[in-house]
Amino acid sequence: MIGMSAHPPLDYRDCFNLSPSPRAVLDQVGDIVDINVRACAVLGRERQTLMGARLIDLVHPDDQSAMKSAIEGSRRDRSAFVVDCRVESAARGVCWFEVQSAPHFVGDHIVFWYIVFTDITDRKKHDAWLSQRNALLTALSHNLPGMIYVFRPGPDKGGRMDFVSEGVRDVFGASPQEALASPWVLYNRVIPEDLNRFFQQRDEAGASSGRLHSEFRVKNAQGEIRWCSADSVSGLDADGNEVRCGYISDITEHKLYQEACMAAEAAERASRAKSEFLSRMSHELRTPLNAVIGFAQLLRMDKQAPLNEGQARKAELIERSGAHLLAVISDVLDLSRIEAGDMPISVEPVHVETAVQDVLAMVGDAAHLAQVELVPPLIEMVPPVLADRVRLRQVLVNLISNAVKYNRKGGTVRVRVWQDGPHVALQVSDTGMGLSPDQQAHLFEPFNRLGAERTSIDGTGIGLVIVQRLISLMGGTLSVSSQVGVGTTFTVVLQASDEDRPSDHAPLVDVHDVSGAAKLLYVEDNEVNVTLVRQILALRPEWRLTVANSGAQALQAVLTERPDLLLLDMHLGDMTGFDLVDLLDADPATRGIPKVALSADAMPDRIHAAKERGFLAYITKPLNVAQLLQCLEEELSKV
Repeated sequence: MIGMSAHPPLDYRDCFNLSPSPRAVLDQVGDIVDINVRACAVLGRERQTLMGARLIDLVHPDDQSAMKSAIEGSRRDRSAFVVDCRVESAARGVCWFEVQSAPHFVGDHIVFWYIVFTDITDRKKHDAWLSQRNALLTALSHNLPGMIYVFRPGPDKGGRMDFVSEGVRDVFGASPQEALASPWVLYNRVIPEDLNRFFQQRDEAGASSGRLHSEFRVKNAQGEIRWCSADSVSGLDADGNEVRCGYISDITEHKLYQEACMAAEAAERASRAKSEFLSRMSHELRTPLNAVIGFAQLLRMDKQAPLNEGQARKAELIERSGAHLLAVISDVLDLSRIEAGDMPISVEPVHVETAVQDVLAMVGDAAHLAQVELVPPLIEMVPPVLADRVRLRQVLVNLISNAVKYNRKGGTVRVRVWQDGPHVALQVSDTGMGLSPDQQAHLFEPFNRLGAERTSIDGTGIGLVIVQRLISLMGGTLSVSSQVGVGTTFTVVLQASDEDRPSDHAPLVDVHDVSGAAKLLYVEDNEVNVTLVRQILALRPEWRLTVANSGAQALQAVLTERPDLLLLDMHLGDMTGFDLVDLLDADPATRGIPKVALSADAMPDRIHAAKERGFLAYITKPLNVAQLLQCLEEELSKV
C-alpha cells in the first residue's frame, strides 16, 4: 500500500487552488486531503475544518447512500463516477451539486480521487418546476373534459400530431394512438362544410396573429352530431418550425342552452306581440259593442219617451245580440290568453253554494224561454273551495247555460254539491240529447261543435275548452259522463279549503240614499262613447259632466273644473290613460284626484296595473248602464 505522502506536483497545486470550480482530493477511504479555495467558499467553511473530513459526512443524509454506492462502485470498477447530491453549505444552506470524480491508481490500488463540484441548484429547481408543470399538464390532459393537442402543420392540410390527450376519446370517439397516426382520423369525423371553414380559419390564423377560435360539428362514433369549440395558438420550436397548441371541447350543451335562450326570447317576443294584439282586438271589438249595447239599454230605460211593446222587443233583441257577440269575443280572447299562458288566476277560498245560487239566478230567464226546469240545487254542507272566484262563476255559467241550451223542452237541469274527502265535487246534469262515445272523445277540441253547427243552437265550440283549462289552472279536474237520448253530467272536483272567508257578497251602498251634486270629468276621444256616457249620466241630473277629448285638454280641464271624479278612457289619441295619470300626479295641484277607468281594454294585466296605480274602479266596455251608475254613486259617496 502506497502511503498518502505522495502529493501532486507544485504546478498542479497552483492550478488546483486557482481553479474557479470547487475541487477536492480524497484519499483511498474518502477523507478530504486537499480542497481548493473555491470549494471552501462554496461550502462556507474554513479549509482547516474541511481537511480530514469525510466527504460523505458533508452530504445530505438522504443522499449519503447514493454517494457511498458511487464511491464503492468506482473502487470496484476502477472507473470515474458522477452523482447528484445535496451538500450543506454554511453560507447558502442546502445546495445541489453534481459531483464528478476520477480515481487515481498506483498499480491496482486507488491512491486518491480528484473531485470536481458543479453547483446545479438552479438546474434542480428548474427541473422540479418542469416536473411539477408536466405533472399538472398530465393531470389536466387526463381530467379535462376536452382534448389537448400539439399539432405541426405540414405540406398538406393534414399535418401531424405531436401530442393528443385522452380527452380525444370523449370528443371524437378515437384513441390518442389513432390520432397520432393520422389526424385525418379526427378530420373525417367533422361535418364537411364545417371542416372546410376550419381549415380556412386555421390558415388565416397562421398568417396573422396565430390565435384561432373555431366552432364545428362532429359526428361521433355513435352517430350523434355534437358541437365542438377549438382554441389554439401557434408558436415556433427550437428549429423555427411552427407548432400549434390547442384545446378542443364539446359545447353541445352550451349550444343547446343558447338555442333554448334564443327560443325563449323569441317566444317571449311572440307572447308580448300576442298580448298586445289581444289587447288591441279587445279594444277594437268592445268599442262598437259599447254603443250597440249601451244605447239599446238606454232605449229600454227611457221613461220620458218609453218604447212601445214592439220597439222594446227590438231593443231587447239588439241588446241580447250584442251580449252574445260580447260573450263570443270574451271566449275567444280568454282561450287565446290561456294558450299564451297569460291567464291570471287568483286562488282563494270561495263559497260554492253562493256561486251556484248566483249563476242559477243569472240563467233563470234563458231556462224559462227554453222551457227547461232548473231544479233546486242539492247542496250539502261543504267547506269553501280553493278557486278563482270570477273564473269559478265563469265555469258555472258555461256548464249550466250549456245544460239549458242543449236540453229538450220540458227537460231539467240539476246541480249537486258534496264533499269528497279533501275535495268538493260539483255536478251539473241535464236531460238533453246526450253525447256518443265518439263525441265525448272530441269534446274538448277547440271550435269542434260536435255536429251542433247543423242545428239552430248558437255557439263557438270553445266554451267547454275554456272550462276545462280554467279548472286545470285552479288545480281541479273535470269529467263527463253521457248517454245519447238520456243526458249529460259534468263533474268538477276542486280542492277544499282549510280556512273560511267572508261571504262573497259584500254589502252594497244603497244607491237611492246617495244624492247631491257632483262634478265629473270624462276624458274620451271617441264621440260615440261620449254621447253614450252623456245620455247615461243624464239619468242623474244632479251631476254635472264635462268632457275632454284628449289628454292635453284633460290637464287644463282638471285645473279649471276641479272635478270630484275623473272618468278616464285608457286609450286616448295623444297619450295613454297611465300617461295622463303620471302627469296629474306630478303636479301637487292635481295629485290624488279620484279616478275611474272606462276602457274597452279588458286584459287582466291592464286592470291589475290600473288598480295598482290608484284607480278606484276599472269598468270595461261595453258599459252596463245600471252597473255604471251604481259604481259611480258608490265612489262619489266616498268623496
